[in-house]
Amino acid sequence: MDQFSLISKTAVLTGASRGLGLAFAHALASAGANIAILDVGTPVAGTLEELRLTYNVRAEFYKADVTNRAEVYKAVETIEQEFGTVDINVNAAGVVTDESFLDSSDKNLSSTFAVNFVGSFLVAQACAHAMVRKRKRLGPPMPGQESANGAIVFIGSIASHIGTAVQHISVYSASKSAVRGLVKPMAMELAPYGIRVNSLSPGPMRTAMYEKVSAESPAFAHQMDCETMFGRVGNPEELKGAMLFLCSQAGSWFTGQDLLVDGGASSWKHMAK
Repeated sequence: MDQFSLISKTAVLTGASRGLGLAFAHALASAGANIAILDVGTPVAGTLEELRLTYNVRAEFYKADVTNRAEVYKAVETIEQEFGTVDINVNAAGVVTDESFLDSSDKNLSSTFAVNFVGSFLVAQACAHAMVRKRKRLGPPMPGQESANGAIVFIGSIASHIGTAVQHISVYSASKSAVRGLVKPMAMELAPYGIRVNSLSPGPMRTAMYEKVSAESPAFAHQMDCETMFGRVGNPEELKGAMLFLCSQAGSWFTGQDLLVDGGASSWKHMAK
């Protein structure tokens, strides 16, 4: 049996209309998972069709504001009814504002924590309820399958581990630290239901947002390249293996942890240039 297989599993992803979230959707679909995208923004035309045709999986979009409890619960319950189960939840919805600590506004504080922390909390909670219902329907697990009921993955950031001199994102960093703070207590509380909880913290990645900022600030791009041991930022596809590990039976003994995938950026002091 392929321990990385996700055939017949249903994955609920936030922030998957674009960027890293969409890359995660492709990663899970490539392993056979059916995809339910929960987002406030509509996916780019052709996104769902590409997932369906490329991987022969079901892919649907559900519009919901992740900061609104009623909308989140309604969407997740609809997904559970239409797909049959909720097996995987990946929380990738996030916002970031470059704003110095001394000038950080109430708007930045409230909007960043609302999406990055409260939104992740609400969606994970709704999905966890669906996973608990599944365990109650199926009854006690077979030996060796105690942790096979579900996987919840929060998307953290290297920014919650180390600062960078070319961005002022203290509010964003704090919100991602709050997300990481959920992982261990949630893992403890949900383990009896066979649900694993982890976070994946990427280093600098070549997303559309990164390309936009780099075009505006060559100094930013140069710094991001210098910070990693390989002299370049990562590509979204390079997170695929980590995501599949966290969501599949390959990671059945891995819970309550933050998996930092950053090209070594947080592990050394690069040469001054």
